[in-house]
Amino acid sequence: MLATVLECTILPLLAPSVITILMSCLQLWPKMAERHDYNEETHSTTTDDGYILNVFRITSKNQKPTKSPVFVQHGIATNSGPWVDIGNRSIAFRLADEGYDVWLGNVRGSTYSNKHETLNVNTPKYWDFNLDTIAQKDITAQLQLVANQTGNAGDIIYIGHSMGTTLGFMHASENPGKEQGLIKGLIAFAPVVYLDGVAILELATPIGIPLLDILGLLQIKGLLYQEELIHRFLTGFCKNVSPGACLLLINVAFGRTVQFQAEDLLLYYSYWPSGISIYQLKQYLQIVRSKRFQKYDYGLTKNNRVYGQRKPPTYDLSKIDIPVRLFYGKSDSLYKQKNVDRLFDEIGSDNKEKYSTPSDVSGEDFDHIDFMYSKNMEENLYKKLFEVLDSDFGENSGSES
Repeated sequence: MLATVLECTILPLLAPSVITILMSCLQLWPKMAERHDYNEETHSTTTDDGYILNVFRITSKNQKPTKSPVFVQHGIATNSGPWVDIGNRSIAFRLADEGYDVWLGNVRGSTYSNKHETLNVNTPKYWDFNLDTIAQKDITAQLQLVANQTGNAGDIIYIGHSMGTTLGFMHASENPGKEQGLIKGLIAFAPVVYLDGVAILELATPIGIPLLDILGLLQIKGLLYQEELIHRFLTGFCKNVSPGACLLLINVAFGRTVQFQAEDLLLYYSYWPSGISIYQLKQYLQIVRSKRFQKYDYGLTKNNRVYGQRKPPTYDLSKIDIPVRLFYGKSDSLYKQKNVDRLFDEIGSDNKEKYSTPSDVSGEDFDHIDFMYSKNMEENLYKKLFEVLDSDFGENSGSES
């Protein structure tokens, strides 16, 4: 019954413009930006372990950047596509409109960063990395690229969503201070750090960890990286067979997405899922089980060798001394209010704030992906975001490159 109702409401919206929408989101990056009248540059950087990452720079054609560089990091099993795929509602374009120098990151294994100097993405060895590796190597390499290109080391604003926030907090806690580090402030959409108490994750953990271990023994270490085939299947299925089932899948994976627009359905499935390592998933489940924001748990023997102790160390959030702003949705199914409160309390910075999103109590609270696909991004998110950026982050000068 539910699928039938959803199909009846979505199908009219998907036709006849569905081909135009689908072609829009499947275009290559330069065409994507140009179609919406923005400049795009592709910059590449190579990590010290050989992973080749692409970072996309977005600027307005109408004005040069006058404000700080903003580095935007995507969540798990996706890429930077959702930051640009809903036209003028997209955060990358709105940031550029406001004069920011926008840089969109793509971590190893994802669609736009799946190359390596010597390893092939189809080999198990390519996928031998976890969240710690990405935070230490990919985030650092990409931020250093932005700093080198703009001349603004220590003046970069970091915006992350979901896994992008996990990586941001890992990086900031290990590289405290904008002088020692590369960023002057961190904005977290749907912050994912503490995950205990989330029913679906606690149910998945005792099953998921052994299953991922079995996949590792079978040398199946990378998942969902055959993106072109997966995206063609999903967009075709969502368009021609059951849009309702596709929307239901989003709701099962991320919770009740009350702000999600039906016409964005194909856009979403054109970028999700994207390649991930089993060790990324396993580390999240370890965090659920331990109730600690910890590094990867290799087991007793290897922990002693790698860390010099039996248990993996935790990330010391008290070392974060840059401004931090948390934007969270009370309807988000991937964390609890207590998790956000604990994160907020443990952040060492004296300059920190948290905001329930939308801030208007009469509005419907955000769930996990509403931060990218809300039907009213301007009123629900951007109004507060730009207020925070303009008033709290002390804009001085933009890039000159």
